[in-house]
Amino acid sequence: MKKIIPLLILMSACWMNNVFAQLSDEEYAYITLDLQGILTLNMSTNPQIDFSFSSIQEYQTGITRYNASRLEVDATVAWDLFAYANTDNWIQGNAYSTNGESTLPAEILEIQSIAPNTSTPLGGNFNTFESLKGLTNSGVIGGVPDVNLTQFLAGMPGTSPGESYPPGAAQANPSTHQFRVHYRLVPGIPATFPNSSVPIGGSGFAQAGYYYIEIIYALVEDL
Repeated sequence: MKKIIPLLILMSACWMNNVFAQLSDEEYAYITLDLQGILTLNMSTNPQIDFSFSSIQEYQTGITRYNASRLEVDATVAWDLFAYANTDNWIQGNAYSTNGESTLPAEILEIQSIAPNTSTPLGGNFNTFESLKGLTNSGVIGGVPDVNLTQFLAGMPGTSPGESYPPGAAQANPSTHQFRVHYRLVPGIPATFPNSSVPIGGSGFAQAGYYYIEIIYALVEDL
C-alpha cells in the first residue's frame, strides 16, 4: 500500500492542473429589438351605401341599412374610434325639382353602432340611432377631435381608465374590436327629416334630387 498511495496522489494533481489550464474563447451576438406600434382600421364592406326613396311608404317610415359597414381594429396600443361627416352639408349632384331646399345638413343621417361604446364621451356616441354631426358641429379640426363635441364609437378623449379601448386583434376580440354600423334616413312628407338634430332651413323641406356625403371613421392612439 505504501507504493500505491503516492501514485494516486500524483495522478490527482495532474488532473487538477489540466482543469485550471483549460483554454477558452468567447463570441458575442448583438441583438436589437424594434417594436413598431400597430394601429389598423379595416372596413370589410362596400364603402358606398345607397338610399333610394321611391314610394310614399319609404318617405313616411324611412329606410334602414343594417350592418351596412363592418369595421375591425387591430392595435398594439390603447386606442379611440370616432366618426364625423367630411362636410357640413350633403352635396347635391342633380336636382329633380325647383321646389324645396338643396342644402341638407349632414345631421339628417342617423347612425347606430353595434357594439355600444363603454365610455361616455361628452360629444355623444352611437349606442342608439343618433344624428351624425357635420364637420363644424363635430369639432374635428385637422383630424383632431374635440373633447366636448366629437362623437365616438369607442373610447373618448382622455387617458384615464375607462376612456380608451385596450390593445388587441379584431379576430380575437370581436366584442370590443369589431363594429357593425347601421344607417337610417327618415325623410317624412314633405322631406323635413324630423329626426335630424339640425333642421332644414329656408322652406323647411328638401328638394327632390340626388345627394351624397362622405363619412370619416378615424382610429387614433389613445388621446
